[in-house]
Amino acid sequence: MATTRIMSIHVNKGKTAAQCIGERLDYIMNPDKTDGRRWVSSHGCSPETAADEFMLYRQQYRIITGRTQKSEVIAYHIRQAFLPGEITPELANRIGRALASQLTGNQNAFVVATHTDKHHVHNHIIICSTAMDCRRKYRDVKFSRKDVAQLSDALCREHGLTVVTDPQDRAVSYDRWQGNQRKLTSRDHLRMMIDAALRLQPDGFDALMQMLEDAGCLIKRGAQISIRPPEGKRYIRLDTLGPEYDEAALRRTLNGDHVHIPKVPRGDYNESQVKLLVDIEAKLRSGQVRSAGYMVWAERNNIDAMAQTVIYLKEHGIGSLDELNDRIAKMQTAQRSQRSAVRNAQSRMKEINQLRKAIRDYRRTKDTYAQFRESGWSSEFYEAHRQEIEDFKSAQAVYSMHEGRMPTLTELSVEYDRLKEQIRAEKTALEEMKPSITALKRTRHNCDLLLRDSPPKHRTHRRGEQEER
Repeated sequence: MATTRIMSIHVNKGKTAAQCIGERLDYIMNPDKTDGRRWVSSHGCSPETAADEFMLYRQQYRIITGRTQKSEVIAYHIRQAFLPGEITPELANRIGRALASQLTGNQNAFVVATHTDKHHVHNHIIICSTAMDCRRKYRDVKFSRKDVAQLSDALCREHGLTVVTDPQDRAVSYDRWQGNQRKLTSRDHLRMMIDAALRLQPDGFDALMQMLEDAGCLIKRGAQISIRPPEGKRYIRLDTLGPEYDEAALRRTLNGDHVHIPKVPRGDYNESQVKLLVDIEAKLRSGQVRSAGYMVWAERNNIDAMAQTVIYLKEHGIGSLDELNDRIAKMQTAQRSQRSAVRNAQSRMKEINQLRKAIRDYRRTKDTYAQFRESGWSSEFYEAHRQEIEDFKSAQAVYSMHEGRMPTLTELSVEYDRLKEQIRAEKTALEEMKPSITALKRTRHNCDLLLRDSPPKHRTHRRGEQEER
């Protein structure tokens, strides 16, 4: 099973393009991570000089096309992580090369580095955004993420590896796939403190702020409240932590008008984060009159929150979580059907345009072609009327495909207008459906978070065993 992610590499402020791409390539080809660079391979460049060659392609592109970009993408970085114990570094590197080759059509230079320093083997692939002919660039369009995932899954199946068969319409971050091993940021730390403080049921927003101050936070009050967590280097505005953490949302939660949904459930914390959370909760509970009832409330809180969620679902005609999943599945099926109808209609409109062009070209050039035939297929006549003769041949080929029974221009125009109205109606229906399905998915996501938001437990893992994800 492989998870994938594609990211653009830009020129960072204060650095040159060569420095940015050089640093990224040095990281992925780190000998300590690639068994002395044993698992590094490339296409269209040499790993040792890849940064210089990438810059040469970029420079030649600018000379040939004369194009420059303000927010230029100099390369793309793909991460491909495999299930622990399922693949060898050699096969992983081979699959990484095949993925990059298929994605770019072998038109762009790339470097593939397979890392073996973690409990799971994973690839880092850096692709030069400029093609090797220096005339065009690879564009990471909207669906590149899906293209990468589909190509990766196909390669995994080809080599007998497992694939993700039920992604449940939610992307899983690389950090969480690894078992949430990334380092906590100051924002993560602050969110953890707020989540823990809310479980103590402070009397109001001011009491919440006082609890955070007692736990070591510094608070700056103004038009927007900013908080600096313990050992943090700067103040963080509440409204930058997410919709569940701004002042208005916190006040509604404390007034009992809103159920707070943590950004990261306690059940998803790793061992070091659990220890941090225990320390935070201990600091917050110290000196609190209600600390004796904290554990009882903490156990009941999620039950109450789930009850409120179920009430919300019933108010919208959904009696259970199974019905919620069924409703989402039906709406997604209808959504796919409508999108398919739009694509089919657009394809037919394209065919109609080709038919109308063929009819017009046939009428415009048939006399010229008759003269060409009467001239005995004269080469001089052909050179003088080359374009018209070729247009007639193309139109005649279209007529032959329809066995001479071509619809009229009027009939084609009527069908074209009808398809245009159909597409407009389908797109309107899709836009109207989008808020409903988004709300249902958000509700299901919140239910999942609440179910996972159980008190953290000490977790240990055997060597080589995949961490919970």
